[in-house]
Amino acid sequence: MRYLKFFALMLIMNTCSNKNDFNSQLKVFESLGYKLNEGITKEIIFEDMKGSYLPNTDLEEEFKKSEFELLYYYLGWRNSSQYYTNNCIWYDIEFIDPSSEYITFMERMSTITNEELVFTEISLSVDNENYEWIDFKVNGIHKKWKLAKVGYIDDSFFQRFSYLPKEFNTRGKYTYYDDGGQQFVIDYATEEEQKIFIEKTGLKREWLGDGNHFSEPKD
Repeated sequence: MRYLKFFALMLIMNTCSNKNDFNSQLKVFESLGYKLNEGITKEIIFEDMKGSYLPNTDLEEEFKKSEFELLYYYLGWRNSSQYYTNNCIWYDIEFIDPSSEYITFMERMSTITNEELVFTEISLSVDNENYEWIDFKVNGIHKKWKLAKVGYIDDSFFQRFSYLPKEFNTRGKYTYYDDGGQQFVIDYATEEEQKIFIEKTGLKREWLGDGNHFSEPKD
């Protein structure tokens, strides 16, 4: 009987240890509709992570400690050849360098909506006062947003996307998550998807535009 109790205790400890490991967290995200792109595996993610951690760091333990947060960021990442998923974007305002990244980001903002919002004919220009402008169509409607002067980054660019779901009456809206640092994850969800995401992951994700994370556009 003593041995049975011992093995039962070991089984419980092992189950508790594994419930928040990488694979368990990934299954939760998969139940929420997230899918690793073809060719992306746990092994590739871990290999890509190594450059950001000290040698001999237990990466599995890092995922356990973060409880969904670290994996959520990585679901929005890309390596030198491809994006990990098409569901969300891990970003930093300073990634807008060079300015062509405005275009790349806008294209990704189309992808994560599963084409509820489609951005096309995107181009950048500079006016005679050295301000940059981004010209594009969204769902066939022409728009032109004024950005900062050349050499500066306009964080209101991100805020502008929060207005589009209401304007185009889409089912989903852009979401925002950060861990208190400079980097963030932008995603897309319906009201019900947002509720279930928070319940299953415990991550306090907001709607993009809430929380004063970005400046309001001046023009």
